[in-house]
Amino acid sequence: MRWSLACPSLLLFAGSLGGGIAPAQTRAQTKPEAKHTIAVTQYEITGVVVSGIDGSPVPHCRLTPNLVVHGGSGSRRFPASSDGSEVDDHGRFSISLPSAGAWNLRASARGYVTQSYEEHGAFSSSVIFSSSVVLTADSPTIDLRFTLSPEASIKGIVLDEAGEPVRDAQISLFLVPPPSPGGPPSSGTRGNARTDDRGMYELANLAPGGYRLSVRAHPWYAEATQQSGPSVPDGSPLDPSLDVAYPPTWFPGGSDVATAETIVLHAGDTRQADFHLVPIPAIHLKIAPPAGAVGAVNGRQGQAFPIVEEITPGANGPRAVSVATRRDPQGEFDVGGLTPGLYQVRTPGQEGRSTMVEVTANSVGTLNLDAPGSDIARVTVHVDGFAGDTEESGDRRGRGLRVSLIDTDTQRGTFSSVGDEGGFAGRRGSRTPATDRTIEVPPGRYEVVLQGVPNLYLTGITAKGAEASGRYVTVPAGETTLTVHVANGRANVSGVATLDGRPAVGAMALLVPTTIEEPDSIGFLRQDQTNTDGSFDIENVIPGQYILVVIDRGWQINWGDRSTLRRYLTQGIPLELKPSASVKQNVIAQAP
Repeated sequence: MRWSLACPSLLLFAGSLGGGIAPAQTRAQTKPEAKHTIAVTQYEITGVVVSGIDGSPVPHCRLTPNLVVHGGSGSRRFPASSDGSEVDDHGRFSISLPSAGAWNLRASARGYVTQSYEEHGAFSSSVIFSSSVVLTADSPTIDLRFTLSPEASIKGIVLDEAGEPVRDAQISLFLVPPPSPGGPPSSGTRGNARTDDRGMYELANLAPGGYRLSVRAHPWYAEATQQSGPSVPDGSPLDPSLDVAYPPTWFPGGSDVATAETIVLHAGDTRQADFHLVPIPAIHLKIAPPAGAVGAVNGRQGQAFPIVEEITPGANGPRAVSVATRRDPQGEFDVGGLTPGLYQVRTPGQEGRSTMVEVTANSVGTLNLDAPGSDIARVTVHVDGFAGDTEESGDRRGRGLRVSLIDTDTQRGTFSSVGDEGGFAGRRGSRTPATDRTIEVPPGRYEVVLQGVPNLYLTGITAKGAEASGRYVTVPAGETTLTVHVANGRANVSGVATLDGRPAVGAMALLVPTTIEEPDSIGFLRQDQTNTDGSFDIENVIPGQYILVVIDRGWQINWGDRSTLRRYLTQGIPLELKPSASVKQNVIAQAP
């Protein structure tokens, strides 16, 4: 039936009811209409944190999530809106997250190593692998068992020749990575400590692994310690008993890194490593100031004292040393307090000179900064294929391409073309093409590595006066020219690894060049670790032919035998990566 206000009988009936119907009509007209409910997805990570030794819960551990974004020059992490979450007394946790994505979950607890989910020991000093926790609209929640390793530590005492404690001694800790599937690993500094007034030190929160220790100290009574810097009076006599120094000492007591003991730490271990230092006669280095040096007046050198820094194995760069510098009437400098080793000598100022010198117990003669020594290799580096402007370098501050020579055989250090201006060209932010740079290194074999421009890669090396093979060069003492051929357009490979129809979590993903065992190979092995959904993303890969393999629990394999890798390659997937290619390839993980 259709109602109409034009019907007289209906109007009369409405009037007879008075005000009874009107309120009802009002309520009916103002009744809210039904609304559609929009479901909001709740993203959450739950689970339990347990000890890696006995599986017992780790109470009051703090968990911090960071969103991982791939692309550009690599992976970047962005913190969540909260500062993290603390687990309860039973190690249980529940973390709400603002969005889907790949989340790096990091845990820290007193007495345990701070680490990410499924973190594994590094094959180098700078790369650590872990698994991201991946949440999607289809899988917005996940439950984890997060295993933490109890921290290990090294402690000890440093004593002098009289058995007295040595205070302010510098202890350096170096990681000795396990054998790598890609060849010899690189070592590097993983921690530092100083002794207190009792001569004692401690290096805590260490992950299981192999380590080496070295100590640098100075006799408190030595001339170089008492009169450090350019303040030693000219012509004052030297007391031989005070002209001494402690050589760099590797645990348990040698001065050569080859004699260093590898301290193997397991979860929860505490090792004692004591040092007994014995002084040796300090070595003196004579330095002739360069012509036209800052501060020269009427042919006599002013106060532009040279700066002497030591280059130590595994360090990221030269380190300052405590020396005593004198100046004789002829303007030459006498630098005392040195021990055998490799040093960089430079004069201050924008126009300063720099050179490298090998100091031995029998060092004689005078170092001339205008004429470098004959026992050092001077490598002039020319780059072919790189324009060198700031836009191509990817750095608006003017820092562009950097060529580094890395001593992978004796671990003496990394020597770079970068200068005070920061870029390969030394152009101070200009857009002019890159020019040659000279790198001074001890004679030996080096790996040539490009840094500073993520998308650039090495295609070959041409050497004059040296031997080049693949990405390695062997340089003798004297002058050498190195032409580094480069190209633009690195590739990346991503995919999902499964095992028995399920995502392979925490597996080792390897992208192996087919030429890896050839001595003149330019390519090198790239690695990643699969996430909770089995995904992996290997970025910044040099174009070429590769074999893709994923190995479940591959981190537990002893890679010391190179033939081990061949067994897995026979079941891998061949890939040809062209410049700037982005390849997606799913793979079935292999059992270890």
